[in-house]
Amino acid sequence: MGRVASHLPSSYVSRVESNNPKLTLAAEELCLKCGLCCDGVIFADVRLQRGDRAEHLKALGLPVTGSRPVVFAQPCAALEGCRCRIYNDRPRYCREFDCLLLKRFKAGKIGGRAAHQLVATARGQAERVRELLSRLGERDEKAPLATRFRRTAKRLEQNAQGDKTARTYGELTLAFHDLSLLLSETFYPAPCE
Repeated sequence: MGRVASHLPSSYVSRVESNNPKLTLAAEELCLKCGLCCDGVIFADVRLQRGDRAEHLKALGLPVTGSRPVVFAQPCAALEGCRCRIYNDRPRYCREFDCLLLKRFKAGKIGGRAAHQLVATARGQAERVRELLSRLGERDEKAPLATRFRRTAKRLEQNAQGDKTARTYGELTLAFHDLSLLLSETFYPAPCE
């Protein structure tokens, strides 16, 4: 978690699904309940690819920056709830990325109920991390979750803390670890280094 990613959200309808309308609908439903690949929980940013028109994406409201690589930050400015405001114009990685959970679901290796439960668990864990970050004074909702955690950890480790703050920081550290583990096992493994 927290790595600069060269991927972003799943295309809700893939070529594999096009011959199975029930699977397509179920996959769409799963993605629309999740949004973790867009909301700054899994990815810190997204690299644009060949064929992506940076100026067009900027005009649509994405904060595209850099020259090589050209990226836009997460949480995605086009995310509204768990829906993409620019779905038809989204970047290439947004069209092509499927998380591990979605791939397992499409392959029939996990059922819909279990997949939805994993999404709910991950979203709940992410919300717990956000709540603990807020209690510790980190309220920058426009930054990726891992960035917010690292910033808070650095700030707290540089200064002596009272017992209450130390306990909350301990809770945050465990909650972030649990979320990171769930994400790497279920949604997106960290790349090999």
